[in-house]
Amino acid sequence: MKLPIYIISDNHFLLEKNSNEENRRKILFDLFSKIKQTGGSLIIGGDFFDFWVQFYSGIPKYYQNILDELEKLHKQNIEINYVLGNHDYWDFGFFKKKFGAILHKKDFYFKVDKQKIMVTHGDGLLKNDYMYRIMRVIIRNHLFMFFIRLLPKSMGCYIAKYISNTKKKIGRSQDLPAEYKNELRDFALQKIKKENINAVLMGHYHQLGIENIEDNYFIHLGDWINNRTVTILDENHKWIQYNMEKPQ
Repeated sequence: MKLPIYIISDNHFLLEKNSNEENRRKILFDLFSKIKQTGGSLIIGGDFFDFWVQFYSGIPKYYQNILDELEKLHKQNIEINYVLGNHDYWDFGFFKKKFGAILHKKDFYFKVDKQKIMVTHGDGLLKNDYMYRIMRVIIRNHLFMFFIRLLPKSMGCYIAKYISNTKKKIGRSQDLPAEYKNELRDFALQKIKKENINAVLMGHYHQLGIENIEDNYFIHLGDWINNRTVTILDENHKWIQYNMEKPQ
């Protein structure tokens, strides 16, 4: 994978048009312009879209400009790896056909020189997420997905907009309780020790930060709801993280 590597996660682009949504997309396209200038690679850590199902009747509306910009990256030979999240798991080949995405239904492992890196969306890791883990088995079942894909896309998107709580998170702190942070850190530490991982990158929880653990790294990938977070492994193999809206 070519350096620099740009990683984004939990963008939660909405199924609607408004000024805040347009601004979030503009900042994304600014990042894409930067990637075109520097070259390198892009990793999407899941929940890029607030809702994605590849219905038999078509794809969700309001995402065309994002898909077109991803296609432009692909045409400039930017490698795009996509770790599917709990909001956008249900792709059945469109991402690869449209913008050359290399899809990962589970965790994504890769190496850069001697560094072994793991990107996980992270959903279902907490001990008290047992109900979600049961639900995840159901909603990722092939028979369930078949019937969901039969829905008219307008109906499916309407239901998704109704149950989504993403808009409620705008402008609100999403800091996790210390006990949950420690639980996630323990998960990363186990990966580092047992699988010789040098960097564990995690999405889903909308947390920020690069933590050094015994000369290895545990990195929360932030989000695009309030933080416009991009994490970069640069040409010098240094990890950097910042908000795209703020000067660097």
